[in-house]
Amino acid sequence: MNTDQDNFKNQYINISDIDIYVDYRNKRLKILSHSLLSELIIKEIIDYAKKENLGKIIVNCHKHQINIFEECGFVAEGVIDGFFQGEDATCMSLFLDKRRENSLYEEKENRIIDYCVKNTNRFELTKNKNYTMRQAVPDDIPQMIQLFQAVFETYPTPIFSREYLQKVMRDHVLFMVAEEERKIISIASADLDKQHMNAEITDCATNPKYRGRNILSELIFQLETHLKRNGFVTAYSLSRAKNLGINKSLSKLGYIYRGRLINNCNISGGYEDMNIWVKALKK
Repeated sequence: MNTDQDNFKNQYINISDIDIYVDYRNKRLKILSHSLLSELIIKEIIDYAKKENLGKIIVNCHKHQINIFEECGFVAEGVIDGFFQGEDATCMSLFLDKRRENSLYEEKENRIIDYCVKNTNRFELTKNKNYTMRQAVPDDIPQMIQLFQAVFETYPTPIFSREYLQKVMRDHVLFMVAEEERKIISIASADLDKQHMNAEITDCATNPKYRGRNILSELIFQLETHLKRNGFVTAYSLSRAKNLGINKSLSKLGYIYRGRLINNCNISGGYEDMNIWVKALKK
């Protein structure tokens, strides 16, 4: 297990009034604000990313900005419908490390998507279940870390760190857990973007002994209920493209496949492709 992953120096910086997240853990840079962007500033950001030896630059941009990113060599990898308070975002990427440009598992990942899209089973709440579901509290963190460590060798965010989980739980991430005999057996979270009223469904993990029982789908359904109640417009998830279970769960819940981010983040020991799944919470 990669226990150093809490020592990465990820940071928020500002380049020519543009907010940037420098993600050393995944060797990528994310452009967070867009209003003052010009070709000149994008080139400045690219130079910075090269200097920091990062392999990929990503941005969720407005439709009218697609051209300017394409001029700078970015490609569209997908869409998150309704990301900006109902307006769609295009997921643009620039591959600085050419080895990250091509998927190693494209054929397998396409088969998984075909299966999920054709599989017409719809989500139904489980009756007579042995587990209970509730919002996680700080006292759950030691058990949550234990479960994350059992499921993931490495992870794009520092979910093996107590301090990190305490901070995000307090600030902007809603965690739901499923519990059986006082033991946490499954986790899912919603990372809340209150500025744009979207939420990313993430940090999905189920104890291998309890898989195949619809638990993760139920947790995501509970998260969606909270999001709808609080006026969120869109839920989306970036799921591991080569993992059938999570893609199947999202498809069953009515999420729509909207693209794939190639070699996007370091998870379970290497770079993996992430499928984009999107669901409108407001009809």
